[in-house]
Amino acid sequence: MATRPKTDPYLERLRAIQAETTGIEARIDALESGYAIDADTVDKFIESQVSSRPARYDDFLAEGEIKDIALRHSQAMNKGVECDALDYALAAVCGLLSGLLDVLLVGSPGDGVLDAATDNMFGRMVKEFAGKMGWSPREGNEGSLQSAIGFLERNFKVGYDQAKHTDVGSVIKPLTPKNHHAKSAGHYPDIIGLIGSISNQFTDTSTFFDSKKGSFVYVAGTGKGVELKGDTVSAKVFAGFVNWLGHCMSDVTGSSGSQSRGQGLPIPFTEFFQLCNFGKFPNDEGQWQSFATVMTQVYEQGYDLRHGVAATFPVVINDLLVRAVFTLKRRFADGLSWEGCLPKGDSPEMQRMATVGVGAMCLVDLGMPL
Repeated sequence: MATRPKTDPYLERLRAIQAETTGIEARIDALESGYAIDADTVDKFIESQVSSRPARYDDFLAEGEIKDIALRHSQAMNKGVECDALDYALAAVCGLLSGLLDVLLVGSPGDGVLDAATDNMFGRMVKEFAGKMGWSPREGNEGSLQSAIGFLERNFKVGYDQAKHTDVGSVIKPLTPKNHHAKSAGHYPDIIGLIGSISNQFTDTSTFFDSKKGSFVYVAGTGKGVELKGDTVSAKVFAGFVNWLGHCMSDVTGSSGSQSRGQGLPIPFTEFFQLCNFGKFPNDEGQWQSFATVMTQVYEQGYDLRHGVAATFPVVINDLLVRAVFTLKRRFADGLSWEGCLPKGDSPEMQRMATVGVGAMCLVDLGMPL
């Protein structure tokens, strides 16, 4: 059975009022002619005036009036935005260039030029951090990333680092070495991960995200944690922070036993995706999965913090290009002073051009997948 499309209730009320008004006018005309119309006839007349289809604005407005309303609405939406055609064209070109950089240089995790550069950057950062923490590799291993990771793993142990579901009594599945960083609250490099890590270290517990239930799972301690140093609560909290930071550094480029790129840390604040137990997305076998499960699989494919940093490069380039053309156009085309044409955060023209630039970049990404 076909359902009636939804419409604006105010339009429907307007149509009913119009029909009732027409009925009243008919009764008045009849009285002026010397005869009366009974109520049933009036009701049928009113009902005939109300169409079964939903009401539309063109039932009450002429085409010119509708165009005038649309024009005024557009002017209201663009009120205070003094962008011209050249502004929009320049912003779109910036977005297209940034989109091409994204397509050509970023690519899939671990494959693109920027991914390789980002992986190397994080590798150098881990080795420098390990060196400051006392890492003294054997002769010949001075440049070994695995040696630096192993040093950090030994010196910044935590009790919430379980990597298999058998390690936590199978209270959460699936839990594997490929996804345990995404499942563990203490492994996120953000304020949520810091709070979760310190709480777990104080109570010798583990906090995991159960994507199938969209909730947290708390696991009792294993006794493998490290006693927090310090005589006061604040000192112990600081020790917990240092331990969390050191452990994150040991995991940001994968584990010491990784034979390939390894599973790094998740992108900050993506832990909330683990609580999104809704939606139905088919997998390769045709089975339905929730959004949380899909996002876990996305992380398992290598979309970690390192790839997230590489993916921000085209976005930053786009923003810088838009700001540059915004300034140059107003300086040389509009004749403003350098001080008057510098981009400001609350500038509606700057915001509009940035939106156009991002939109153009996204169109390139959608239209040119690798």
